[in-house]
Amino acid sequence: MITNPRSKANKLAPHNMYSLGYMLGTRGSAEATRSLDDLYRVAEEFKAAGIDILGINGGDGTVHVTLTAFIKVYGDAPLPKIALLRGGTLNTIARSLGIKGSPQNLLYNVADKYHNGETFVLDNRAVLKVNDRYGFMFGTGIAYNFMDAYYATGNPSPLNGAKVLARLVGSALVGGPFSKKMGRRVPMRVTSEGVTWARQDFLTVVCGAMADIGLGFRPWYRWNEVPGKFAAVGIHCSPARLALELYKVFRARAMRRDKAIDEVSGHLRLEADEPIGYIMDGDKYLEDRELNIRTGPRLDFILR
Repeated sequence: MITNPRSKANKLAPHNMYSLGYMLGTRGSAEATRSLDDLYRVAEEFKAAGIDILGINGGDGTVHVTLTAFIKVYGDAPLPKIALLRGGTLNTIARSLGIKGSPQNLLYNVADKYHNGETFVLDNRAVLKVNDRYGFMFGTGIAYNFMDAYYATGNPSPLNGAKVLARLVGSALVGGPFSKKMGRRVPMRVTSEGVTWARQDFLTVVCGAMADIGLGFRPWYRWNEVPGKFAAVGIHCSPARLALELYKVFRARAMRRDKAIDEVSGHLRLEADEPIGYIMDGDKYLEDRELNIRTGPRLDFILR
């Protein structure tokens, strides 16, 4: 099991990790991992031990960082089944998969079923690969800036996330300074499977390997439309016009074509004349001018 009670402070990755590696069936043998190096070391040990289940107890960022380490360490070898134990604040990934319950109950149920030889209900799905990182949710522009404001509250929670969103929508509708700051456009060229998008400046480009982006909004309703591809949305309207379209995003409906480019893709390339800030599963990164988003490996997630 990998857990991560690290601070939710607003940082650029890599994060300082404080995690615990634990192998069921080893009579309590545990490994503390306080850095990414330790996380990779534990991944190597788990691979050598041939574990059957990897339990991850943390938020969306912990899931993303852990999956990235294990996918890199395992290489072409299949990963173990993955149990998401909902130890974070938002748990957007686990909720999107339909996983419910407390970390303690989820862990108990997984361990009980495993030791009794019962069959797990699994969801086999592909994750995103963004350059050399793996996860479910990707976003630039206003999505990146939103996370800045969210973490700046000092108390990341669904309630504070909703408050930041309400403030942004209100500011956008009156053309206020908060929305202007959050909605600064990033000129970039976007190519999807070799075809360049018509627009070259975006309020945000977001990609997902699931429908939900958080707080009930579902911009990636096409995420499973074509096997081996993911949902990609490039929003090129103003913050005010986006605010007026949010009800469609909440209801998993397409935005108007004159406001957003909405498609499925197996490879999206983003190129800019300046470093590109982006979020992946809630964690923030800064890359130098080019991002390649591809369909990553398929993994088995335990639903129950």
